[in-house]
Amino acid sequence: MAPDRRARWPWIAFGALTVVGVIGAVTLVLSPRPAGTRTGADSPNTPTEQHVANPTAAATTSEAQAMPVLLPGSSPADSVLVGGQTSRLAFARLLAQALFAYGPSTDFAARNTDLLLAAAPAPWGDPAALQQDLARYTPTGVALDSIRKQMTVVTVDVTEIGVSAWAGAKLKAIGAKTGTYGIDVAAVQTITSRAAAAVKVPVQLGLTVACPPATGFCTVDRIFPQTVQNALAAG
Repeated sequence: MAPDRRARWPWIAFGALTVVGVIGAVTLVLSPRPAGTRTGADSPNTPTEQHVANPTAAATTSEAQAMPVLLPGSSPADSVLVGGQTSRLAFARLLAQALFAYGPSTDFAARNTDLLLAAAPAPWGDPAALQQDLARYTPTGVALDSIRKQMTVVTVDVTEIGVSAWAGAKLKAIGAKTGTYGIDVAAVQTITSRAAAAVKVPVQLGLTVACPPATGFCTVDRIFPQTVQNALAAG
């Protein structure tokens, strides 16, 4: 059965919003994450919490297998970096780590290709728009050369993560399907290079995602360099 068209995000219902991202002095990159570090569904203590510092998860294989896979031609589980998640908060944490951590050997094209495997399908997402969002976190030219020459390494500590109450109210108002969320993430990057002492930089993400029961696994619609409310309220 075709998904309910009312499930479209409020940023679609309320009009398009252009978000300008600036890579600036701190280029956001990825340090490859070892395989086998995925987490699954929200722990019993986290589903109703608005802000969770370290959401834990336990995979629920039988539930995941019962869910329909909605991405044409591939499964969201195919993503090595964020695939196979059923916990919205664990999924958001992995996305933040993929975008905010990096090393001089990072393959940004491969990272973006991997994350696009977890793009939310219609009507919950727009993979073309997500590809543009990822470009904001993809250094090129002089910025990329500097990362490699200076052997720059960035680690990230996610300090706060939670479902956006503003987005929740908007989604409820348009009758969105259960499993669609706006999620805000705050983190601190630690940047080190051969030319300078370590520097700590606060960073922020706003994510719009679709997770079970809307989709078989958690998928990402859009990525903003600010809270969901700040990114979309004007739209």
